[in-house]
Amino acid sequence: MNLLADAASRLSRQDMLQGMTVLLAAMCLVLALRWPSGGVLVNDSWFVLASVRCVLLAFGALAWGTALGSRQRRSDMGEAYVPSPLSPPYGEPAWHREVATTLLAVVALVVVTAPFDVLAHAATYPGTSLAWSLVAPLLAATGFFGLGLALGRLTRVAHLVALLPLLVPAVLAGAVWLDLSLGVRLVNPWFAAVQPSPWFAVLMSALTVIAVVAAISPRRRAP
Repeated sequence: MNLLADAASRLSRQDMLQGMTVLLAAMCLVLALRWPSGGVLVNDSWFVLASVRCVLLAFGALAWGTALGSRQRRSDMGEAYVPSPLSPPYGEPAWHREVATTLLAVVALVVVTAPFDVLAHAATYPGTSLAWSLVAPLLAATGFFGLGLALGRLTRVAHLVALLPLLVPAVLAGAVWLDLSLGVRLVNPWFAAVQPSPWFAVLMSALTVIAVVAAISPRRRAP
């Protein structure tokens, strides 16, 4: 229960609230623009909404993951530096706890926005199953969160943390390029959201494992 309470607290922080606001506003805008009106009988709103939702969830999860993965270790901060309780140093039990609460908060965003997907899916009658339309955004969010942790750590080791604001959108752009080049739905959430892809499911599941492992705090050895 304490973990759920911490996840709720993490969800109420400004960055998460802003992300949720942008996500909800984007989906409302998509529905307002794509929902048929007048004599239009064909409703294709789900195809746009599902892709927009999946991409925004992946983008937010990637950004939050990189922010956590790029944290400094306490040994690199100097004795005089006192880290904020909301920003624990990398590798400490409090850091693992924050990874876990942020991951749960990301999953909560997936759940909160799912009714929009269900509504558009029911009105559109696409060939894609409802199950995949619910699973794909979840896999994208947790998978890109794990990718963000790895990317953030890599930039910290390579002393390239300053490039993270550019690297996060570049990764998503690279995902589009990679899928188009290979002709497979491997890592691009825009394409994978509207058509089932076993490759996408496997890769995102593997990246999710990274997030779950990082969320587990190692037990301290007895002295």
